[in-house]
Amino acid sequence: MANTSPGESTEKATRDYDQGEITVHWDAGKCTHSANCVRALPRVFRPKARPWINVSAADADALAAAVDTCPSGALAYTWADPARNITTTAEEQDTGSAQVRVTASGPLEVSGQIEILDDDGTVIEVTEKAWLCRCGQSTNKPFCDGSHSKAGFTDPRP
Repeated sequence: MANTSPGESTEKATRDYDQGEITVHWDAGKCTHSANCVRALPRVFRPKARPWINVSAADADALAAAVDTCPSGALAYTWADPARNITTTAEEQDTGSAQVRVTASGPLEVSGQIEILDDDGTVIEVTEKAWLCRCGQSTNKPFCDGSHSKAGFTDPRP
Protein backbone atom coordinates (compact mmCIF):
# COMPACT_ATOMS: atom_id res chain seq x y z
CA MET A 1 0.00 0.00 0.00
CA ALA A 2 1.08 3.53 -0.64
CA ASN A 3 2.64 5.50 2.17
CA THR A 4 1.12 8.89 1.45
CA SER A 5 0.20 11.85 3.58
CA PRO A 6 -2.19 14.76 3.29
CA GLY A 7 -1.23 17.03 0.43
CA GLU A 8 0.37 14.29 -1.67
CA SER A 9 -1.26 13.38 -4.95
CA THR A 10 -2.63 9.87 -4.77
CA GLU A 11 -5.41 7.80 -6.19
CA LYS A 12 -7.28 5.57 -3.77
CA ALA A 13 -4.23 4.94 -1.57
CA THR A 14 -5.09 3.31 1.75
CA ARG A 15 -3.00 2.41 4.73
CA ASP A 16 -3.54 0.70 8.09
CA TYR A 17 -1.65 1.71 11.22
CA ASP A 18 -1.87 -0.98 13.92
CA GLN A 19 -1.28 0.07 17.52
CA GLY A 20 -2.24 -3.24 19.13
CA GLU A 21 -5.52 -2.20 20.75
CA ILE A 22 -6.73 -0.27 17.71
CA THR A 23 -5.94 -0.09 14.00
CA VAL A 24 -6.32 3.28 12.33
CA HIS A 25 -7.30 3.10 8.66
CA TRP A 26 -6.57 5.95 6.25
CA ASP A 27 -8.09 6.36 2.78
CA ALA A 28 -6.19 9.13 0.98
CA GLY A 29 -8.82 9.38 -1.74
CA LYS A 30 -11.39 10.60 0.78
CA CYS A 31 -9.14 13.04 2.62
CA THR A 32 -10.32 16.66 2.35
CA HIS A 33 -7.36 17.94 4.39
CA SER A 34 -9.50 19.53 7.09
CA ALA A 35 -6.58 18.92 9.50
CA ASN A 36 -9.00 18.08 12.33
CA CYS A 37 -6.84 15.04 13.11
CA VAL A 38 -3.68 17.14 13.25
CA ARG A 39 -5.32 19.64 15.61
CA ALA A 40 -6.71 16.81 17.77
CA LEU A 41 -3.43 14.87 18.14
CA PRO A 42 -0.45 16.62 16.54
CA ARG A 43 2.00 14.10 18.01
CA VAL A 44 0.16 11.32 16.12
CA PHE A 45 -0.94 13.00 12.87
CA ARG A 46 2.19 14.61 11.40
CA PRO A 47 1.71 15.55 7.73
CA LYS A 48 5.41 16.18 7.06
CA ALA A 49 6.72 12.98 8.68
CA ARG A 50 6.97 9.51 7.17
CA PRO A 51 4.96 7.60 8.12
CA TRP A 52 2.62 10.50 8.74
CA ILE A 53 0.54 8.64 11.37
CA ASN A 54 2.38 7.50 14.52
CA VAL A 55 -0.17 5.44 16.45
CA SER A 56 2.32 4.64 19.21
CA ALA A 57 2.24 8.29 20.30
CA ALA A 58 -1.19 8.04 21.97
CA ASP A 59 -3.42 5.55 23.72
CA ALA A 60 -6.20 3.79 21.85
CA ASP A 61 -9.05 5.88 23.27
CA ALA A 62 -7.29 9.14 22.32
CA LEU A 63 -6.71 7.77 18.81
CA ALA A 64 -10.38 6.85 18.45
CA ALA A 65 -11.47 10.28 19.66
CA ALA A 66 -9.18 12.03 17.18
CA VAL A 67 -10.29 9.82 14.29
CA ASP A 68 -13.91 10.58 15.19
CA THR A 69 -13.22 14.25 14.35
CA CYS A 70 -12.50 13.38 10.70
CA PRO A 71 -15.29 14.97 8.65
CA SER A 72 -14.66 13.07 5.42
CA GLY A 73 -14.40 9.49 6.63
CA ALA A 74 -10.83 9.28 5.34
CA LEU A 75 -9.83 8.12 8.82
CA ALA A 76 -11.54 5.17 10.50
CA TYR A 77 -10.55 2.59 13.09
CA THR A 78 -11.12 -0.99 14.15
CA TRP A 79 -10.68 -2.18 17.70
CA ALA A 80 -8.67 -5.35 18.33
CA ASP A 81 -11.35 -6.36 20.86
CA PRO A 82 -14.36 -7.25 18.69
CA ALA A 83 -16.73 -6.26 21.51
CA ARG A 84 -15.65 -2.62 21.04
CA ASN A 85 -16.49 -2.61 17.33
CA ILE A 86 -20.06 -1.42 17.10
CA THR A 87 -22.00 -3.00 14.28
CA THR A 88 -25.67 -2.74 13.47
CA THR A 89 -27.99 -4.72 11.27
CA ALA A 90 -30.03 -3.02 8.58
CA GLU A 91 -33.10 -3.14 10.88
CA GLU A 92 -31.19 -1.37 13.67
CA GLN A 93 -29.88 1.43 11.47
CA ASP A 94 -31.50 4.83 11.65
CA THR A 95 -33.73 5.15 8.62
CA GLY A 96 -34.21 8.88 9.19
CA SER A 97 -33.49 11.38 6.50
CA ALA A 98 -30.07 12.39 5.32
CA GLN A 99 -28.89 15.98 5.56
CA VAL A 100 -26.91 17.83 2.90
CA ARG A 101 -24.93 20.93 3.84
CA VAL A 102 -23.39 23.13 1.17
CA THR A 103 -20.03 24.29 2.48
CA ALA A 104 -18.73 27.71 1.46
CA SER A 105 -16.57 27.27 -1.66
CA GLY A 106 -16.19 23.58 -0.91
CA PRO A 107 -17.84 20.17 -1.04
CA LEU A 108 -21.31 18.97 -0.13
CA GLU A 109 -21.33 17.47 3.37
CA VAL A 110 -23.85 14.62 3.45
CA SER A 111 -24.71 13.06 6.81
CA GLY A 112 -27.20 10.50 8.03
CA GLN A 113 -27.47 6.85 7.08
CA ILE A 114 -26.61 7.05 3.40
CA GLU A 115 -25.82 4.77 0.51
CA ILE A 116 -23.79 6.21 -2.35
CA LEU A 117 -24.61 4.52 -5.63
CA ASP A 118 -22.95 4.68 -9.04
CA ASP A 119 -24.89 5.36 -12.25
CA ASP A 120 -26.05 1.76 -12.62
CA GLY A 121 -27.17 1.45 -8.98
CA THR A 122 -24.15 -0.41 -7.60
CA VAL A 123 -23.39 0.59 -4.01
CA ILE A 124 -20.08 2.45 -3.83
CA GLU A 125 -20.22 3.02 -0.09
CA VAL A 126 -22.54 2.89 2.90
CA THR A 127 -21.61 5.53 5.44
CA GLU A 128 -22.89 8.06 7.94
CA LYS A 129 -20.91 10.98 6.50
CA ALA A 130 -19.42 11.84 3.13
CA TRP A 131 -18.01 14.95 1.50
CA LEU A 132 -18.99 15.00 -2.16
CA CYS A 133 -17.26 16.96 -4.90
CA ARG A 134 -19.04 20.09 -6.05
CA CYS A 135 -16.29 21.71 -8.14
CA GLY A 136 -15.84 18.87 -10.64
CA GLN A 137 -12.06 18.69 -10.09
CA SER A 138 -11.79 15.72 -7.70
CA THR A 139 -9.77 12.76 -8.91
CA ASN A 140 -11.91 10.56 -6.65
CA LYS A 141 -15.44 11.49 -7.72
CA PRO A 142 -18.01 11.50 -6.30
CA PHE A 143 -15.91 12.16 -3.19
CA CYS A 144 -14.12 15.44 -2.57
CA ASP A 145 -10.33 15.16 -2.49
CA GLY A 146 -9.65 18.83 -1.72
CA SER A 147 -8.99 19.75 -5.37
CA HIS A 148 -11.38 22.71 -5.08
CA SER A 149 -8.70 24.61 -3.18
CA LYS A 150 -6.06 24.20 -5.89
CA ALA A 151 -8.60 24.90 -8.64
CA GLY A 152 -9.69 28.16 -7.03
CA PHE A 153 -13.32 27.05 -6.82
CA THR A 154 -15.54 29.67 -5.26
CA ASP A 155 -19.13 29.31 -4.24
CA PRO A 156 -21.44 30.53 -7.01
CA ARG A 157 -24.26 31.22 -4.54
CA PRO A 158 -25.05 34.89 -3.86
